[in-house]
Amino acid sequence: MPPKAKFTREQVVQAALDIVRASGKSALSARALAAKLGTSPQPIFRYFKSMDELICAVTGEAKNLYKQYFTEGLAETPAFKGIGMKYIQFAKDEPELFRMLFMAGDKEPELSHFLPQIDENSPQALSALQTSYGISEERARRLYNHLSIYTHGLAVLYAQGRNVFSTEDVSGMLTEVFTALMKAEKS
Repeated sequence: MPPKAKFTREQVVQAALDIVRASGKSALSARALAAKLGTSPQPIFRYFKSMDELICAVTGEAKNLYKQYFTEGLAETPAFKGIGMKYIQFAKDEPELFRMLFMAGDKEPELSHFLPQIDENSPQALSALQTSYGISEERARRLYNHLSIYTHGLAVLYAQGRNVFSTEDVSGMLTEVFTALMKAEKS
């Protein structure tokens, strides 16, 4: 009978997530993870067939963490603005996870809309936009597309460590852009 595992699958994933949080996805290797766990690489592969499978698990955990931010934003009033603010906050708080989830760009399909296609939470965001402002799905998609590009740009600045705007500045900027887009849609 093989010896009992020293680590659970969840502990391995958490240690891998810690490495990515601190140093980015490229820093995650079997050797680095084994060193963090104080073991050889062999126990890691008791739970994962490959590093790709482990990276999928880490990505899932990063998505779960982002979902917490998204849910907090969804609870704010107005919800759509709250979602944008929390997206930017996630980039500021978790720059490496933000990069992994939203800046990878290595396997993205050709996009006709930006964030609505790369964020699995987009249907909830679109619904919040439609409900809060009583607009059609088509109009909500156009607004979301414009605002997601703008919001993503601000988030990228934070993910790169460029904290050039205060939270109040960002809030005001998002309001100004949203107001201008709503006005343009009416005319």
